[in-house]
Amino acid sequence: MKVIGITGGVGAGKSTVVGILKKHYETEYLHCDAIAHEIMERGGSAHEELVSLFGTKILHEDGSLNRGKLYEVAFVGGRVAELNACVHPKVREYVEERIGTLRNAEYAGMVLIEAALLIEAGYKDICDELWYIHAPLSVRRERLKKNRGYTEERVEEIIKKQASEELFFSESDFVLYNDSSEEECEAHIMEQVEKHLKREVVR
Repeated sequence: MKVIGITGGVGAGKSTVVGILKKHYETEYLHCDAIAHEIMERGGSAHEELVSLFGTKILHEDGSLNRGKLYEVAFVGGRVAELNACVHPKVREYVEERIGTLRNAEYAGMVLIEAALLIEAGYKDICDELWYIHAPLSVRRERLKKNRGYTEERVEEIIKKQASEELFFSESDFVLYNDSSEEECEAHIMEQVEKHLKREVVR
């Protein structure tokens, strides 16, 4: 089993790369944003603590989480640190438990972990390798405008908040360049991945 952390700037194509890897290899995909959404819902490990922290105003009438109200209270109210302190450790716990279950079952595929702050949150210490999905800023800008409908101002605002390329390069074990056209993307990605994995086997 190989545990691989997938990271990269917004618009680099992390989801595209994950989709290609899932197509060609046996994979278990752990998307930390999706896990966070799951554990915040009623019955999830973070739900009761969130209600305790922010009150019942973050719930719908039926008791389910009102995500819009939660983010309003946390972000507009300046309580993001409290939200993160509640949710992030529980996401990490979920990921570690899942990895442990797979090891016990002698799973022999790839475990792909994707998180917005993979490096900053310290996930590197539970990954065998950290893969940085890289694309030039010009390519990322165009993808965000084309695929997400973002304005130039919105794109610049998001990119400014991202970690530097220097950090990604220095912390990563493998840089995967995702800068080709849509038609050539899969072949380009697989050529790099196969070369890297063969090199790992030789070592």
